[in-house]
Amino acid sequence: MKGNNFLKKTFALGIALLLVLPVCLSFKASAGSSEKSDGVYENVDELAGKRIGVMTGTIHDRLVEKRLPTAQIVYFNTIADMLDALKAGKIDAMIRPQSGALFISYEEKSITWLDEHLTDADVSFAFPKTEDGAALCQSFSAYIRTLRESGELETLRGKWFGEDESVKTMIDISALPATNGTLRLAATGTQMPFNYVRDNAIVGFEIELAAHFCEMNGYALQIDQMNFDGVLASVQAEKCDFACACLAITEERKESVDFSESHFAESVVFVVLKNTAGQKDSFLDNVRASFEKTFIRENRWKLFLEGIGTTMLITVLSILFGTLLGFAVYMLCRNGNPVANALTRFFVWFVQGMPVVVLLMILYYIIFAKSSIDGTAVAVIGFTLVFGAAMFAMLRAGVGAVDKGQTEAAYALGYGNTRTFFRVILPQAIPHFLPSYKGQITSLIKATAVVGYIAVQDLTKMGDIVRGRTYEAFFPLIAVAVIYFLLAAILNFLVGRIELNVDPKRRKKENILKGVELHD
Repeated sequence: MKGNNFLKKTFALGIALLLVLPVCLSFKASAGSSEKSDGVYENVDELAGKRIGVMTGTIHDRLVEKRLPTAQIVYFNTIADMLDALKAGKIDAMIRPQSGALFISYEEKSITWLDEHLTDADVSFAFPKTEDGAALCQSFSAYIRTLRESGELETLRGKWFGEDESVKTMIDISALPATNGTLRLAATGTQMPFNYVRDNAIVGFEIELAAHFCEMNGYALQIDQMNFDGVLASVQAEKCDFACACLAITEERKESVDFSESHFAESVVFVVLKNTAGQKDSFLDNVRASFEKTFIRENRWKLFLEGIGTTMLITVLSILFGTLLGFAVYMLCRNGNPVANALTRFFVWFVQGMPVVVLLMILYYIIFAKSSIDGTAVAVIGFTLVFGAAMFAMLRAGVGAVDKGQTEAAYALGYGNTRTFFRVILPQAIPHFLPSYKGQITSLIKATAVVGYIAVQDLTKMGDIVRGRTYEAFFPLIAVAVIYFLLAAILNFLVGRIELNVDPKRRKKENILKGVELHD
């Protein structure tokens, strides 16, 4: 009964946070934007010595260094993060392609850009430096040249670079024929109008180019969405057959990947806040608009559901396999096997001494680079290793807390080594490490938030996709935080029920004595 009440209270608190916090934060954001409006910039020279936001993995940092040597460069992994920092006053300007700045301004009326253009960069698709990659690159380049000569490329640009979303139709990617196999395309899904998520599907100028190419050449198309800094890495590691992310062609990048014929020449500009002095919307209106854009418009709530499913799949499988792995390793080591203990010490040192995101990227981009294992499976493997190392440590601590006299007493009663462990030692050890076990579950479900680095569409990544589409910070972030809170509470509740059943101090008398003859 107490467990049920705890779960009810947890859900009630989660819903309250989801409803109340965005209101408070939206009010704060509204007030903050009013203060920042007085510091708007008129030209690039005024940004000397200021904080400039750039995307990790782009060439924008070099452009800033050349134009504003005294500027402080701040790196971000997503456009949404960078825009949120600009609106919060954490940076003074950010670098974006002019087309991207235009589309941000459609959704976010508080931004504008300065007239000076830093460069005109050729944008292209990237391919692996392999024999198959070179052949595919040549075929795609010929396709781009054909579109340019026929005028179709310019038509597609006009279609996708306009503000009217109703004309931006796409062929059904899932219906493409697989006569010649399937091509995997790496994309961010957050770069309007090149590639972005609409109605829970990825669309855009570059996506349509890729889809038409596959349709003409008999390929099915699988799109892997990931952070920008993972796009070129996935191509270089041959996890994907080609990539699109408004990729500028540079000599340094040519050393790692091949580029097709350019399909666009992009100008880069400084994005700054508008002068909105005297303008102030009601914070309740802001909240309503944020909620509608985050959940209702284009049925974006489905993205959150899909993310929850992926997060829970990774978490539950990692807990299950990690528990089995840690238990199996402990059983090999518990009698003092020197080889098993040496290997286990190295394993625990290696896994626990490395940041989880680094471990996942090593597994995905190096160890399983040539395999067809997808990011979700790699995430399960990585977190199984992490949870298995923790499980081994918990078992060792729990068994160590059981008095050695228990083992001696069991031997005196004629129990063997294995039977003593499972019938006497383990039941007494479980209550000692179950509290730590619950804590590890909470840590694990929160740690899964980094799987977006290896092209997994988990809850956090879906939140980033929504933010990248709406440029709203508070509702997506608060929603993701509350959902993690609720998921962790559910899993801990389930483990708590197990803890209640195995702890003699907390079980009912009739359950403790179940199966025992009281009147011999």
